[in-house]
Amino acid sequence: MNLGVIGAGATGLTAAYDAVRQGHAVTVLEAADELGGLAASITVGGVPLERYYHHIFRSDRQMIELIEDLGLGGALRFHKTTTGVFRGGRTYPFSTPLEMLRSPLYGLPAGIRFGLSSAWLKVVRDGERFTDRTALGWLNKWAGRRATEAVWEPLLRGKFGDRADQVSMAWLWARVHCRTFELGYLDGGFERVYATLRDRIAERGGKVEFGKRVDTIRQPDAGGPVTVRTADGASYAFDHLIVTTPQPAFAKAADAPADDAVWRNQYLGATCFVLELDRSAIPYYWLNINEPDFPFLAVVEHTRMVDPAEYGGRHILYVGNYVERDDWRFTTEPAELLDRYLPWLRRINPEFDRTWIQDWHFSRAPFAQPVVTPAYKALIPGHRTHLDGVTLATMAQIYPQDRGQSYSVELGHKAARIAGAAGRQ
Repeated sequence: MNLGVIGAGATGLTAAYDAVRQGHAVTVLEAADELGGLAASITVGGVPLERYYHHIFRSDRQMIELIEDLGLGGALRFHKTTTGVFRGGRTYPFSTPLEMLRSPLYGLPAGIRFGLSSAWLKVVRDGERFTDRTALGWLNKWAGRRATEAVWEPLLRGKFGDRADQVSMAWLWARVHCRTFELGYLDGGFERVYATLRDRIAERGGKVEFGKRVDTIRQPDAGGPVTVRTADGASYAFDHLIVTTPQPAFAKAADAPADDAVWRNQYLGATCFVLELDRSAIPYYWLNINEPDFPFLAVVEHTRMVDPAEYGGRHILYVGNYVERDDWRFTTEPAELLDRYLPWLRRINPEFDRTWIQDWHFSRAPFAQPVVTPAYKALIPGHRTHLDGVTLATMAQIYPQDRGQSYSVELGHKAARIAGAAGRQ
């Protein structure tokens, strides 16, 4: 079978890797000039570093198995990292169960309730039982109002803004249930995974082509070839096509019917600064910003997990956000946006100074975070599309987890199986 794959992120490259091992001819078309999708990398000190903060958990079985299969297992290391919460002008440690239990953010009685509710979410195996409940409604009832107001509600409002009241508890269950206290990171960055996948695909005759932004996807005859035209004027014909782009991009390119589910799900955009500093800025790996007036959601000092020596002595600080695509934090020119963020970084660390920044990088992604509401599950499109030669494998179909490298790898395996079965029909 002559198989096309749209997108060279975790899902697309995994699907292509599986397909070439099954003996199919595979061509991957990637709009950007880099691998990895939302896990794409820049270079700092000669070493790849993800544009958006990334790590994996010990529970991320599919990603760990892929890393092992590619011969990179020896480079995967798990770290005990630290977490803090910034609220009321102060930073509170929030790394261990004991710190969470006794946190001054809400006090011991409320901490016990917070801990019991979190432990319950760890025990529950089927998160879909929470699909029709809102996160804030469930949390106020079971985690308690004090802990919810201090921790959960600011995080939800910081991430989802005005939509925080609509977020399903199934989404939050996935955030608590699947996470571990140790975080995994690959020596040399996760780009090594995607570069190795590309090389293994090429070794078996497959191709990965960059700068191929899809313009149209058509299948004039049912059961016939699928034609893909790209913005640079190139045209491709495939026996089957796997599409891993966000579903709005697929819906537009494939001219989906107006009532098709691929038009429905809603996404937030993401923005992220990578600041190369000459010193450490915060005493934690991850700092949640639980102040409602702050313009960003989290500050992550990557070099609290990985030694700064890996990046030529630079301390790596991520400043990340999820926002609507018409929000000023998404549309503002990056240099101006950084200037507007600086006073807020000084509120976290009063000593922070612009001169600490030796270099900086900015990334923006329009479709980065689905808004998972109680109605969300019913809106998830199927893998089969209105074109019988096209399989859709996109972030919106990962539920209730909804995103993450390991789930994307799992989705890639599934897409390859679906495409392989279609090729045998």
